[in-house]
Amino acid sequence: MPDFLPLTVSCPKCKSDDMTYTCEPICCFNHLCGKCYTAFELSTNLKGEHDGLVEPPAGETDTCAPTVACARCESLDVFLMDPGKSESGYAVCASCRALLELIITPA
Repeated sequence: MPDFLPLTVSCPKCKSDDMTYTCEPICCFNHLCGKCYTAFELSTNLKGEHDGLVEPPAGETDTCAPTVACARCESLDVFLMDPGKSESGYAVCASCRALLELIITPA
């Protein structure tokens, strides 16, 4: 069974992983790089369906951590799939098991 990891992204400009989610899901998915201050938004594209059980990582969710909505059900329960144990580069929705591609768009 693949492991699911909290959502992480790198800055599209400087490649830093020091990201902050700066808004509320009801508004947008604007993120800000803590190093170069580049702003960008996250979204997802539906790529299929995960055929196994999806169990989110244990522990509390950091409210400033990167977040994005599922392209299918709009849930925020989106996690990265461990590239060592599953399809590399994809995310999965724990609510509806959608297999997702993560899209980064300049704000």
